[in-house]
Amino acid sequence: RYQYYLQVKKDVLDGRLLPSLEQGIRLAGLAVQAGFGDYNHFESHDFLREYVLFPMDWTQDEAVLEELTQKVAQEHRTHSGITAAEAELMYINEVERLDGFGQETFPVKDNHGNDIHLGIFFMGIFVKNRIGTTVIYRWNDIGNIAHNKSSIVLELINKEENVLFHTDDLENAKYISRLFAARHKFYKQNKICTE
Repeated sequence: RYQYYLQVKKDVLDGRLLPSLEQGIRLAGLAVQAGFGDYNHFESHDFLREYVLFPMDWTQDEAVLEELTQKVAQEHRTHSGITAAEAELMYINEVERLDGFGQETFPVKDNHGNDIHLGIFFMGIFVKNRIGTTVIYRWNDIGNIAHNKSSIVLELINKEENVLFHTDDLENAKYISRLFAARHKFYKQNKICTE
């Protein structure tokens, strides 16, 4: 479990999972509890300034970071009495509720050249644009997944048109299409297709 905790924590800090501000503060408070123990063991929480608490794409403005660090210290205080193992488990449970957990996404372009994210999750394949609008292609609706040069092709059942996504190169298209096809095959064979 500890290795899993370290991995999900790294995913948060590296920006692969995006917590809200409140979630980020809660996660940082749990990480401090797991790493340093109870709040009352410290004369000052100045050491938190040196500890990586937030995702790397969050602001680097000193005043904002100071305010966030103070909020983490307050959050840390609420976890007094919780063991490191309990704090790690609470951290994991919190991360598993984050939007995007368990999803793998890839930057691609649509037929109009717009930057979008193509992703995979238990229900199928999803496409998310910059403003957050999501289109889902459920496993049951997909007949075949392939690639043609640097494009990924979704052949949909009951539709005459295929859906194309464009990647930077042939290798990316090949990797993504094979990953998606393997997951599609797994869900179809095991009849885990969600309606």
